[in-house]
Amino acid sequence: MLASVPIDLVVRQEVRSLVNSAARRKVANRLRMALRRLGRSHSSATLLFTGDDEIRALNRQYRRLDRATDVLSFHIQELDGETDPAGDGVFLGDIVISIETARRRAGRARLDDELERIAVHGLCHLFGHDHHRPGQARRMHALEKRLLAATC
Repeated sequence: MLASVPIDLVVRQEVRSLVNSAARRKVANRLRMALRRLGRSHSSATLLFTGDDEIRALNRQYRRLDRATDVLSFHIQELDGETDPAGDGVFLGDIVISIETARRRAGRARLDDELERIAVHGLCHLFGHDHHRPGQARRMHALEKRLLAATC
């Protein structure tokens, strides 16, 4: 049933061996579940698993930060939160995750759990959420927590 929500998954060859197919499916399913939970089951996104070199280049090009990061989001249109009607039934954008950075940041946590967490974080950014100011950060964190608590 979750497969009905379109999440296109792209895995770069250089990181394919770092994340198994079960973990990839788990993360894509978490995004599908999150979209359903938001009432956006007709919306879609692309999830790209890559390495530090590519995400560093993207971070440098689009954010002028010359370092690898765990997740970047590229929205198609600016939305004013998950209830913005413009975000219903549309392609939302791309979520790019560095498997290498995620593995380092996961610490003792399981990689697939860390990937789910940062994928949901990226999805929140696609809906226009940010965490630069305390109020924004609280709202975004609360939404992330709610979406991660959802079960199939």
